[in-house]
Parts: sequence; C-alpha cells; structure tokens
Amino acid sequence: MLIINDDHLRRVDVCSLDELCPSCHKPLREYPLLLSDEAEPSVYHVACALQLATEILVDLFTFFCPPAPFERLFVFTVEPSQPFPQSGGSDAINRY
Repeated sequence: MLIINDDHLRRVDVCSLDELCPSCHKPLREYPLLLSDEAEPSVYHVACALQLATEILVDLFTFFCPPAPFERLFVFTVEPSQPFPQSGGSDAINRY
C-alpha cells in the first residue's frame, strides 16, 4: 500500500514518523512510504523498497543464470504437447 499522508500512517498503526525504516534505519519522515504485505507488515521508504526488490531480482537472475565459470543448476524444459483428439474426448466440453 502506498502511504502518502498521516491518515494512511494511522491506518497501518505507525504511531510516529520517528520510527525507523527496517532497511536503512533512518526515520520515516519522508513521504511517500510503502507498506509491505509480509506476515508482519513493515513500512519502508519507497527508495528502500525499490532497492530491496532490485536485490531480490538480481539474486534470482544470478541463481537461475549464473556467470561464466558456473553451470546452471536447473534447466527448464517444456514437454511437447500431445495432439488434441479429432473427435470427442474425455473432457467435459467435447463430451456431447
């Protein structure tokens, strides 16, 4: 949720803008802020939330496509699809 004023802060139980951002540990004095959707919601500066999201994406890309001397741990393949039956079939749509 995007937080752009004090009313939004009260709705997410943030008592004051002196509370610290969990990422940069600076006070939450600058708007806009973002509310995370984790099990224990936290309020972040927008720049901090973007930095965290970027780091997660980079980590995922590096995991699935590692740099040069390393090989991929997982290779995703798609099985060739089986042709559809020409008449009828066992599904509910073509049963009639």
